Amino acid sequence: MPADPPSLLLIVALFVAAAAGWLFGRYRASAGATPPEPNRLSEEYFRGLSFLLDEEPDKALEVFLRMADVDNDTVETHFALGNLYRRRGEVERAIRVHESIMARPSLSDDHRLHAMFALGEDYFRAGLFDRAERLFLQLADGGGRHVQALRYLLRIYEQQRDWEQAIVAYRKLVAVASAEHPTAIAHYHCELAEQMRAKGDFTGAREQLHHARDAQRNFPRGALIRADIALDMNQPELAALLCQRAVELHPKLLTLALPRVMRAMRGTDAVEIERRFRAWMRPDPVARAELAYAAIVAGLEQEPFVRECLPDLLREDPTLGEIVSATSGDPSQLTAEQCTALATALGRILRRTQRYRCVDCGFASAAHFWQCPGCRSWDAFAPVALLDLAPGMYRR
Repeated sequence: MPADPPSLLLIVALFVAAAAGWLFGRYRASAGATPPEPNRLSEEYFRGLSFLLDEEPDKALEVFLRMADVDNDTVETHFALGNLYRRRGEVERAIRVHESIMARPSLSDDHRLHAMFALGEDYFRAGLFDRAERLFLQLADGGGRHVQALRYLLRIYEQQRDWEQAIVAYRKLVAVASAEHPTAIAHYHCELAEQMRAKGDFTGAREQLHHARDAQRNFPRGALIRADIALDMNQPELAALLCQRAVELHPKLLTLALPRVMRAMRGTDAVEIERRFRAWMRPDPVARAELAYAAIVAGLEQEPFVRECLPDLLREDPTLGEIVSATSGDPSQLTAEQCTALATALGRILRRTQRYRCVDCGFASAAHFWQCPGCRSWDAFAPVALLDLAPGMYRR
């Protein structure tokens, strides 16, 4: 497959970098340093550009790497070339460029730190997290790029699910700069709590949840995990109360809380279940519509309270309401059997669609994630509107 043609940006950037190197060389010459050999540099440089224009990036790369031995003032040209290779997705070539810079014995301290950071970015982009981690750990100890290095370390530890190291890096970061996601450390402790709960270590899980609460007060994920622990320990009433607390803190978590409440109410008579959900069925028609939608998304469309709230959902979603009116008549006059059949049909549709969407990047999924797989944002997933027929509904 032929290589992608070089972009105008790459050509312009290389000209600018070369000009900067030339001017710096003239400055050094005026200060008494030995000037570079202009003819040799010019010939090699334009030969490399010719290869780029002829769509022969490997030959161009070899020429530019040889230029590293001509004069130290060409380093900015190599940084521009390596960074643009990375942006074009040609990470292996970027690594070769930045490794060649690192190998130069006469490199200044500033240029060496710059090359280390650029090479760390290359390794990260290539998925070579162990190599990237080693470089970023060196940079994180101090210097002008320690904040950026700590941010990269957080991304590495999150992708590797090394939550203990993520906590260490996060604390170092907030000591010198603001965190990109303030709730991240609370999620790290919750991830550790989930791991300990899965092993049956409820004491350790609760300890991690205490750390999460210290980092972020009124943290809804912590309440849901405490509810899971209460269910594991046969404390259904406590689990139901914790779920209700989580929804009060964050209404968009209703779809996650409802299945836990139903599990807590398992074995309870129908009257008690009705009483419990009456507390959730506020007079506000929008709240009742959200309850019906969340229950259907959670797979609870057969529950009696869904039939009662479904007409509110049809009124709040005008398009869906019009479809029902055209086929079954006035939505407010539907029989119990019609409501059950409609809820069942909606449940089948929703199970075949993407029910959650990241409000930051738009990544959609049938499953809920605390951290978006697309943009890596925390707490950004929310239920989408029913069939996306009412785009503004249920989005936070």
